[in-house]
Amino acid sequence: MATRRPTVTGNRNESIANISRTRRAQLVAEFEGELGIDYKARAAAAEAERRWQSRKTFIVWTVALIFFTVACQKLWTIGQKVDVPFADVNPIHDFFGE
Repeated sequence: MATRRPTVTGNRNESIANISRTRRAQLVAEFEGELGIDYKARAAAAEAERRWQSRKTFIVWTVALIFFTVACQKLWTIGQKVDVPFADVNPIHDFFGE
């Protein structure tokens, strides 16, 4: 036979801690509905924020890789002129020819 849940006579926080996650989510959704909070709109905004964070991360890493590539190309170019090292360190002159 199933055992009954004990009734809570003590602290209210103890009863909240014993609620299952599913029931807690239901209660929160009901409470938000009574307050006029649209949980679907909130979830969509959170998803949009995650997508924007991913895009920003991609942009930052792309710019970092471009700077790294330019630096490596410059070091390689300087390494090719070993007979006169650091004779011409003008990047505009190196990019557009001699």
